[in-house]
Amino acid sequence: MILMGFTCKPRRVLITALPAGTTADRNTMIEYLRTTGKRFLSLKKDKIRLKDCLLMWDNERPHTATDTRELLIRRDVEPVKQLPYSPDLNLCDRFLFRKLKHLLREDGARGGYTRRSAGDEEGQ
Repeated sequence: MILMGFTCKPRRVLITALPAGTTADRNTMIEYLRTTGKRFLSLKKDKIRLKDCLLMWDNERPHTATDTRELLIRRDVEPVKQLPYSPDLNLCDRFLFRKLKHLLREDGARGGYTRRSAGDEEGQ
């Protein structure tokens, strides 16, 4: 499973790949949100607050768990919610991933994006 954090200005992508066979539960989601927020704030310039990121949530249990919702409320984060049972209206598939692919192609050759794996605690 891959968890992805993405911001447009400044452009940053944080990709976290979970080990094979690992499922994302509420604890995984909370840890991802905490480490993503810390990494974006640790940037040397153009610091990013988690509440300034766009979070696209479907209705998976890790996204809707009480602990996850409480963390987002404490950090003043409002996720963009997807209607239940509406894969045809999934905004990530329709817009975000297309834009992300374009940005990765554009910046990939220049190394303009941040990429980290699950155990890597170093920020850029």
